Order: sequence, then structure tokens, then C-alpha cells
Amino acid sequence: MKTNQKIVEYSDLALIEKLLQSMRHDPVIHRKVIAMLEMDPYPRRIVLSNWLEELRLHHAPNQLSRTLSYLFDDLIAEKVYRLIKRTRV
Repeated sequence: MKTNQKIVEYSDLALIEKLLQSMRHDPVIHRKVIAMLEMDPYPRRIVLSNWLEELRLHHAPNQLSRTLSYLFDDLIAEKVYRLIKRTRV
């Protein structure tokens, strides 16, 4: 399967860092993100889409939703997963 090879801008990296920080401070986010990243791409996208809709309905901060939406990209999801496993967030 081909992945979308987007260029990640500095602001994107800052948002990903915020996701990692959220994971450190919120066990629910931590568990959900890890579980999603361990999935194959198609199920990950379905679960992520459902979670984002749930966050929207509960008026979660836009920044959290925006940051999580980067995990739709296979390449970014893979890199974030490797980073998490390497640093054991």
C-alpha cells in the first residue's frame, strides 16, 4: 500500500509533540493512540475517524482533533509509533 508522502512542516511537528505530551499526561489518550497505531492502516483510520467524531460531539479542543488527524497519514503514524516505542512515552 502506498503512503501519502507529505512534507511535515515545523508547526506539524510541534502538534505531534503536543500529542506526545498529552499521551504522557492522559492515560486514556495514551491507550487509545497506542492501540490505534498498532492497527493496520484501514482499521486505524476507521477507529480514528470515530474517535474524532466523538471528540467533536463533546466539543474537545480543536488542537487535539487536528493533531490526532495527522495519524490518518500512514507515514506519520508509523513515525509517531516508532518514536513512542523508542522513547516509551
